[in-house]
Amino acid sequence: MLPAGRWDFTGVIQMRAPIQRGFSLIELMIAFAIVGIVSAIAIPFYSDYQVTARAGVAQSNIQSIHLLQRDRRREFGEYVEGSYVPGGVATLSSMLGWTPGTSADRMSYVVTCTTDGVKAGECARSSAYTVIATHIDAPGEAVTMTFAP
Repeated sequence: MLPAGRWDFTGVIQMRAPIQRGFSLIELMIAFAIVGIVSAIAIPFYSDYQVTARAGVAQSNIQSIHLLQRDRRREFGEYVEGSYVPGGVATLSSMLGWTPGTSADRMSYVVTCTTDGVKAGECARSSAYTVIATHIDAPGEAVTMTFAP
């Protein structure tokens, strides 16, 4: 018999916990499930945010076009028709002096008169006009505003 406090472990096999390397399949499945749930909740909110932001930019630019149209009507007596397409046609720039506030604008704008004027690109004096803003990536989300004299 051994005295108290002294133990002799010769010949005894010690059990060690196995060294774990990497993740188990269950841990990976739980992590992917959590990421999937968070994505399922976040993606619709992000999509709604994009739609709201595009509509806000379109409405802001349409209001600036409207202000320039009002100035033109005071000065020349009529509104103008035209369009602005990024990297393409920009008759609103040449006839009205309007360009979007940023070069990253991916919206096209079309101004049409209710009644055409005598000259091409001009509206009749009593004509209303409509501005349609369409985002290049979302053509189904066009913003339309009509202004009367």
